[in-house]
Amino acid sequence: MAENMSEELQWRITSFFDYWRERHAFIRDLDFSKHSHEANVLLWGELDQLSNLWAGNIGSKQCGKKMGKRNIFDAFLARYGGELFQLVSLPDIWNRVDKGKAADLPENIRTFLGTVGGRCTPTVLQEQRTRCTSEDWSLDATITRTLANYPEMDRTKLEEWLTFSRYGAIAYKQMRCAYIHEGRPGKGTHSFKLHGFAERPTYRSAIYAAPPIMGFDIEFMLRVLGFCIDEFEADALALQADPVPEQ
Repeated sequence: MAENMSEELQWRITSFFDYWRERHAFIRDLDFSKHSHEANVLLWGELDQLSNLWAGNIGSKQCGKKMGKRNIFDAFLARYGGELFQLVSLPDIWNRVDKGKAADLPENIRTFLGTVGGRCTPTVLQEQRTRCTSEDWSLDATITRTLANYPEMDRTKLEEWLTFSRYGAIAYKQMRCAYIHEGRPGKGTHSFKLHGFAERPTYRSAIYAAPPIMGFDIEFMLRVLGFCIDEFEADALALQADPVPEQ
């Protein structure tokens, strides 16, 4: 028990997270070959619910009152989901620039981000090689490299724009929203069991292809959900913060 924590508060915290572990176990025990749809709806819904509970309590200072649901979901995964959710998809950044979705950024920044990470016209061999997550950069690294070239750029504005290309934000759009609202994965994702599918997101698009096609397999995301539950609980215990919503 944390120092000076009452037994009642500790019970409330541990009971709360035990409840979410039961939900996690229920999803884990489904036959994914028959119930992939149901498993995804439940998993993405659970991550969404936990992220909102976190934003209303422990994460309230980080999220603020004006942060949108997609950014809350992304911030939750960035904090508790592991290092992979620190990454931005560089092809997603390129695609947003190509589509004119960076109009609020200065022209020189748009030009830089349109090729950041070594984007070039692919060779025949590069067109045949699938992109790996190891070829993407973290959000912080992308900001640092951009500001190293353009130190006059407002860091906060740049970060706000880049965050929408972080893996959690992409997963929210392509998986959470698509499954909850349409009952299917988004057009920018896939369900193929590519190499490493249970350990990381996978691309089914070429190294320089934009827009990217990214997959977030149920087995990988179950591991992430487990991390999030454990780490959220550890924060709640350390901070002695009751995560149970007030009635």
